[in-house]
Amino acid sequence: MKMTAFRVQNYRSVIDSGWCDLDELTVIVGKNESGKTSLLKALWKFNPFEPAPYDLGREWPRGHRRQMRVEQPVVTVRFAFTPEEREQLAALHESAADLTGVEIQRNYAGIFRYHFLPHQPMASPPIASAFETLKNLFGGVPQAMLRQLKDRSTAILQELLKLNRPEDAEEPTEAAALVQEMLFSVPAPVRVGGDTLDPLQRSIDQAVTDISGQLPARQAVTLVHQWLPTFIYMDDYKIFHGAAQLDQMAQRKREHRLTGEDRTLITIMNMAGLDLDDEVEKIAQPDREQRILDLNDASRTLTDEIAHRWSQKKYEVMFQADGNHFITFVKDVATHILVPLEERSKGFQWFFSFDMTFMYETRGQFHNAILLLDEPGLHLHAAAQQDLLARIREYAHTNQLIYTTHLPFMLDFSRPSAVRIAEDNGQDGTRIYTDWDGVDQDARFTLQAAVGLALSRQLLQDQYNLIVDEASDYWLLSALAEMCSDSGAPGLDERLIVTPLGGAATTAVAGLLLQRRQVNVAVLAGLNTIESTTLDEASRRWIRDDSRVIALDRILDLPYPCTLEDVFTDEYYCAHVQAVYRMELGALPLRLPPANAPLITRVTEALAQRGIVRFKKSRVARHLLQQLNGQTLEMLPEITLERVTRVVAAINRIVGGWDNELPEAPATPTPVSQMITFSGLNKG
Repeated sequence: MKMTAFRVQNYRSVIDSGWCDLDELTVIVGKNESGKTSLLKALWKFNPFEPAPYDLGREWPRGHRRQMRVEQPVVTVRFAFTPEEREQLAALHESAADLTGVEIQRNYAGIFRYHFLPHQPMASPPIASAFETLKNLFGGVPQAMLRQLKDRSTAILQELLKLNRPEDAEEPTEAAALVQEMLFSVPAPVRVGGDTLDPLQRSIDQAVTDISGQLPARQAVTLVHQWLPTFIYMDDYKIFHGAAQLDQMAQRKREHRLTGEDRTLITIMNMAGLDLDDEVEKIAQPDREQRILDLNDASRTLTDEIAHRWSQKKYEVMFQADGNHFITFVKDVATHILVPLEERSKGFQWFFSFDMTFMYETRGQFHNAILLLDEPGLHLHAAAQQDLLARIREYAHTNQLIYTTHLPFMLDFSRPSAVRIAEDNGQDGTRIYTDWDGVDQDARFTLQAAVGLALSRQLLQDQYNLIVDEASDYWLLSALAEMCSDSGAPGLDERLIVTPLGGAATTAVAGLLLQRRQVNVAVLAGLNTIESTTLDEASRRWIRDDSRVIALDRILDLPYPCTLEDVFTDEYYCAHVQAVYRMELGALPLRLPPANAPLITRVTEALAQRGIVRFKKSRVARHLLQQLNGQTLEMLPEITLERVTRVVAAINRIVGGWDNELPEAPATPTPVSQMITFSGLNKG
């Protein structure tokens, strides 16, 4: 099953997170104390590897005591079935043949409740056949009892229906006892002697079991519950320590007071094939040589398991023991130096901890897990954080992964749709947002810092660069160019690095900086870049003196300044505006002014007339991005197809011209770069 969304309610700082849609890899961004850890902890307890029940007294939100109840759902998760899983469900019963997914809740009592999508499979037996099942099992019972039982069959089977609701599948005992009590609540004179009563009791027990076990809903719940992925939580505070006094640790184990460090070391030992109690017993045995051999074999076992997961350097794990003192060394194969695990770098300890946890809690299978990483890479330097991000992408190929961060280097802007923002809304608790414009400046800071770092890394290192003004321009251009490639038309030159800057002044200054460094750069900027009053004279001269500026209105042959959105027809773009602003606009269609101005300008005016004073084009761009996913270029209006191919061709002509240029250091800040201008004044 693939988890498609989750919702957390009434857990610590979270009153109602709202629904958070998920992909294979999702990142939740937010400042400290925004509730990111609470979200992951609640998810982890949904189905952890080892029992970790919700604690009503400690984890219920403070200040909401009057609403406290054990029946409150904590986490609701939506899953989509794979084609193979749908086939297995269809084999149960015709009522389960078209199931596509399931929504599962878990409450503070730990009870799961299942709601199948798009409908529930058959959850109750036909009354006639159910009664016949009961009657056939009551052989030898006086007819008077059967008549009274038949009179009450409807009420009894209504209780059976309650018993077999999928959401009660985990706690059937109490309901079953109620049904059995009803079956025996006939008047006393009808009852027969003990010799007959005992077989009757067994018959009723069997009837309840047979009827409930054969219901498609119950069978579907049983099957789906087996498919639930394991939720694995990891934070920087779960770093493994490899040394301990075994006798003291065994004592704490017997007294059920193991520490976190104890548990992590026991995990290491288990993965190596070592048992804590066995190792304590070996201390008193005279054969020291056998103990050394066992530890050496365990060292090799663990090393072989994880060696292929360490790509930077080759390491070996080595266990040694002196009496009760047990220690884990990690040896660098190149230097052969033994270093205790806890004396390794924090970064190495984190990687080691994660691999051990992942391996242990998936029983060495490394799949069917939801990985929850809380602020990974806090102890890693910037380059190592990039390595960790690459490792995270690798894990997400076979497992879904959610991680939280406030570190700019831990964001991957090649997947903007995977970014969610967590924000603390005071008394309303933590909420999750997909709309970046809907959160405050502090919550967006990590995103802004990541854009700046991406700029410094890419533009100063890559030879072919394209600067766009806003993230929405980057999304649309990338998506449309990819559709060109998928349809067999030329896409953007693969050597080109596209980076959004987000402002007129930044665009101009970056262009000036890069042309002085002899970096090939094309800039897609709005018309207000040239007119901006915030630019210094050097930047202004660089822009005005560039002799190869290409305006989008010339590319598209339109009589007014344009933005990238002008590749779409009015009808196509307005349909997406209508979808994004459906709550404000209702069913009444949006009507645009005549086509004598940029599309964005006309949409802004039309929305203003309907009372929407600020148009956020980035919201529409994200909606467009979702709709374009999986489509081909031919599925767009014909005029859009033509305009997109013109824009891509214009950009590629400039990149092709760079191949024939030999950059020379300019004596004065005269332009050596090209500029493609998507003119437009209205930004959102």
